[in-house]
Amino acid sequence: MAASGTFGPPHRPALPGLEEFAGQVLHAADRRGPAPFSGRRVVVVGAGNSAVQAAAELAETARVTLATCGPV
Repeated sequence: MAASGTFGPPHRPALPGLEEFAGQVLHAADRRGPAPFSGRRVVVVGAGNSAVQAAAELAETARVTLATCGPV
């Protein structure tokens, strides 16, 4: 789950290898609650409020990793 961008349109970064990735990729703006991720592994990319909030919510039902470029 990408959680990047400001209050405008979500930023969807071009990620190397995305075409070969077999998992699901979505932006935090497209998330509609934790139920679809129950029992799954989720990597949330970002260090802002939306990323940390999404990771905390998803951690109640999924195995979550929060990936950032630096300390939160």
